[in-house]
Amino acid sequence: MNIKQHLKEKYQLSNYQLAQIEFFFKNLLSELSKMLIMGILFHRHLKIYFFLLFMMCLLRSVSGGIHFYTYKSCLIASTVYMGTVITVLPHITIPRFVQLFLLLACIFICYSTAPVLSKYRTQFSEKSLYYCRNITCLIIFIYTLLMYIIPENPYTIAGFWMIILHSLQLIVAKIQKKGEYAEC
Repeated sequence: MNIKQHLKEKYQLSNYQLAQIEFFFKNLLSELSKMLIMGILFHRHLKIYFFLLFMMCLLRSVSGGIHFYTYKSCLIASTVYMGTVITVLPHITIPRFVQLFLLLACIFICYSTAPVLSKYRTQFSEKSLYYCRNITCLIIFIYTLLMYIIPENPYTIAGFWMIILHSLQLIVAKIQKKGEYAEC
């Protein structure tokens, strides 16, 4: 007996509930495989990669972002995004006070744009939107305080660039989403 039929009979699940379970596991495996592939690609920078992966998951889970609807396009975009933060942007030197100012600007950007959800997700209630915006801004604010306190190091620099790129891609995602509404 196949797994779907077994779950349906044992737990009296509807076809819709089975489809949700299947969707969940397909997404989970998809995300884990992308993380593994990028981990292999960035194996020389594994500690920073895991740090940035944590930050990216934290930020995207509450604020969303640009969504790609195929595995290949998402993998390519995520790899370019992560590779840029790991290998390119840390070579750009910005004075500390400018970094702190830019992070404060990111708080305002994220508050005004987040969350940007996938077209497949149901829209949040006003209360949920408010919650997501506040959590996103709190994360960035705490990071700003940590950058002020902790001496500059590869992790704080990489995290700074992750927040900058995340904020910029939220702007792009918001504009892109408005374009989707205009096409309807």
